[in-house]
Amino acid sequence: MNKNNKRFEQDNSDLQTESQAAKLAVIAGAITTFGDVLATMAAVLAIEEARQEKNDSVDNNSVQKQIDYLSLEMERLKRQMKKLTPPRS
Repeated sequence: MNKNNKRFEQDNSDLQTESQAAKLAVIAGAITTFGDVLATMAAVLAIEEARQEKNDSVDNNSVQKQIDYLSLEMERLKRQMKKLTPPRS
């Protein structure tokens, strides 16, 4: 082999190594980006779950207030009915 062939082989080997390194860098970047997307989606889901829990809590309080109000109204109506009905003999 002459000097030019050895240099060509060395240059070709360097290009292959650089090409492999570039491919690995692209793959690593894609994996990192995918991981970031997953982390963002997890954070969004956590926020939505927290909001839903808060809304459920508010809804439960509202329903409980309505039940309490209706119970009081029912007791009030019972008392009024007792006053209006004549005593049984």
